[in-house]
Amino acid sequence: MSKIKPVIRIIAFALVFSVMLYVLSYLAKPDGPDLDNIQGLYSEKDNTVDMVYIGGSAAFVYYAPLRAWDKHGIVSYNYAADTIQPELYKTMIKEVLKTQKPKLIVLDARAFQYRDKENADAQPPGEVSYRNVLTGMRFSANKVDFINNYVEKQLGDKKLSYYFDLVKYHDNIVNCNSNNFKMLIGKYVSPYNGFYFVPKVEKIEKHNFKTSEKKPLSRDTQAIFDDLIEYLKSTEVNCLFVVSPYAEKKEHKMTFNYVSEKVEDSGYKFVDFNEYTDQMGLDFDTDLYNENHVNIYGAEKYTDFFAGYLKDNNYSLPDKKNDSNYSYMNDRTGAWNKAVEAAKATINKIIEERKNEK
Repeated sequence: MSKIKPVIRIIAFALVFSVMLYVLSYLAKPDGPDLDNIQGLYSEKDNTVDMVYIGGSAAFVYYAPLRAWDKHGIVSYNYAADTIQPELYKTMIKEVLKTQKPKLIVLDARAFQYRDKENADAQPPGEVSYRNVLTGMRFSANKVDFINNYVEKQLGDKKLSYYFDLVKYHDNIVNCNSNNFKMLIGKYVSPYNGFYFVPKVEKIEKHNFKTSEKKPLSRDTQAIFDDLIEYLKSTEVNCLFVVSPYAEKKEHKMTFNYVSEKVEDSGYKFVDFNEYTDQMGLDFDTDLYNENHVNIYGAEKYTDFFAGYLKDNNYSLPDKKNDSNYSYMNDRTGAWNKAVEAAKATINKIIEERKNEK
């Protein structure tokens, strides 16, 4: 018996230490839209989200799930984080499929264009792009697999702080708030289903991006693409690759022409919505806040056009507006509509001031 007690004490200490590490890691997580979007998915009721839009800012400032619900009855969510890298997609899809069985997963293809260093406006992998997703993810074998496969290889970073957020963010504990506790117990709800408001506006030049040329991906990015396609084929998930509308350039289009060909050769669909900006009524004087992103005016137009595209192309996303099981979605639209009005008021003021400056 005397030999057993020390073992019991060690086990008890290990359990207490693990619980404390888990709790403190949640209390240390930094505020921000990336954390909101990644953590918020865990609070959505199991098997209720019909469409998940995965990507970066080209997803979460573009597609507005609560407008899609209010106007089209689509139950959807933006599982997205800033400066996204495509090597995260497989891990993110696996995480989605733990709790949801979406009829459609949408993937932001702009991540492939930005990844390669030699491409125009490149944003190759960095610490921030990985942490923006990993910090919000629960600790699991899925998360560990990504860290083991990519952190040291791509960044040259040590892995410990990616496994345990507390190592990186311990100073944030003093700033923890009620949202941290909600995340800890799995009750944090993303206020706008993964959408983020940027109440700004700029006049943007629309480029002539049309070209039939193709620019292949780098060997490293091609390997990531091939691995993603192989994984998708092992699932029963319907997947759509998209490019959201922005000031696209020919150098970008060359990469998208290549990716589009490879996607469609693999049996999936690819849509560059820059080809449809006139049809959706996108105004480059009022609907964007910089060359790469739309504001709420642009987001509304994109969301409505995208919803119409899904319907016209038989993606069979049901209209659940009158389903009492989804009444909680109606509850979210009140705060959404107020936020939309506030963002538009700010944008309208900027536009008016711009006119007065002439």
